[in-house]
Amino acid sequence: MTAPLVCVLLGTLTAPVLSLDSAHRCSRPPGATEFAARRSQAPPPTQPAKGRFLVARRSVNDPRFAETVILLVAYSDQGAMGLIINRPTTLRLASALPKMKELRDRPDHLFVGGPVSPSAMLLLIRSDKAPEGAQLVFGDVYVSGKLETLRKALGKSGKTYGLRAYAGYAGWGPGQLDREIARGDWAIGPGDGGTIFDVPSGDMWPRLIDRFSVEWTRKSAEGPIVAEREPESIEPGFGNAE
Repeated sequence: MTAPLVCVLLGTLTAPVLSLDSAHRCSRPPGATEFAARRSQAPPPTQPAKGRFLVARRSVNDPRFAETVILLVAYSDQGAMGLIINRPTTLRLASALPKMKELRDRPDHLFVGGPVSPSAMLLLIRSDKAPEGAQLVFGDVYVSGKLETLRKALGKSGKTYGLRAYAGYAGWGPGQLDREIARGDWAIGPGDGGTIFDVPSGDMWPRLIDRFSVEWTRKSAEGPIVAEREPESIEPGFGNAE
């Protein structure tokens, strides 16, 4: 995924953003606009859209994506972006962001979100109210790359029910994800907060691959599946975090 496309997909996650170093910054491309139109009806659950899970098929042997579960946080004719949700690291989040005293007594670990921009960090937050500076993904799950959003989420007990931090993300150029789906690389199903925040990472892929594969096969038998595009996206810039 090229840097301009990254900016188009994530531009509303404005600086200051979470970063593991200071090497990443992009500006909004001249003339870039946010997608304002919204679909009047959500795509079928077996088609890609923001808030869907992508579950790697057993045939996927690329070590970056084999046995992964990815939450799509953006999907449009500009491309797609997602976070691998089942690859935790041994690194504590407090060690990744040592200047954030709010993290010092927390056990949270950093997850590998994908191979693109591994020094950039994005958050998934489960909250009963929209966190300031975050974008809705689905239901009560939000995505953000802002340092201040993380601080506020940590400081509001009783409203934030889940927090995950991801280093890097998975990205696809225009039409690339659709081609991978047509090739049979991914099973697709609706995202849910319980899987992201409550299911042990090692159990996610085994639980979902059988269920989604069966649903995908059944829907495919009813007729051709044509990937529809979700016209809503988020757009970013990578800046410096403390």
